[in-house]
Amino acid sequence: MKQRWILPAAFGLAWILGGIPAEAQSPRPTFALQAGGAGHEENNLHVGLASGFGFAFPLTLRLAATVEIDHWSTESRNSFGKLRQGRLAVTPVLVGLRYEFRGNGYFVPYVAAGAGYVGTRFRIGSRVLSPPDTTVRQNVRSGGAGFLGLGASWRLSPLWEFFSEIDYLIRTAPGRTITRHPGGALSQADLWVNLHVVYWKFGLRFLF
Repeated sequence: MKQRWILPAAFGLAWILGGIPAEAQSPRPTFALQAGGAGHEENNLHVGLASGFGFAFPLTLRLAATVEIDHWSTESRNSFGKLRQGRLAVTPVLVGLRYEFRGNGYFVPYVAAGAGYVGTRFRIGSRVLSPPDTTVRQNVRSGGAGFLGLGASWRLSPLWEFFSEIDYLIRTAPGRTITRHPGGALSQADLWVNLHVVYWKFGLRFLF
């Protein structure tokens, strides 16, 4: 999935927009509800619909600490990839920092970065192989990840704002394929699954 040009181009745009002079707004804690789509770089993983929520706590006039939990699931449809046909569920729990550029009072571009824990669960579809009585199981392990993000928010009222954001989640996950052969003999093979994800999300933030 050739999406790596998106973040550099978007960061450049935010840098330009950040030069627009404006009066800074007083920072306030926020609670966000969001939805979007997650596109995996692994070849046989399809785009998954995502949803989540998060909090932000101001540290300075333009810097805030963020905590976010998201979830999506995606299908693996091509048995010639690392993962066989099945469904992969992904739940990132991320902590980061968000820096807001100068906006015009209503439109505020920002960048974000951080790290966290990504929970994964893979359910294989068809387990029976040829020859008869041969079955296979696969798993993808959970673990740490980092992320970079770019977004913008639009103030709708003193209590609400709309936002749109693109995040790039960075994780390569170890996994294992376990095959049970006729007669009960087991064989296993380790694999690495590319869980790098471009996650576009949008939603509403409530300002406390």
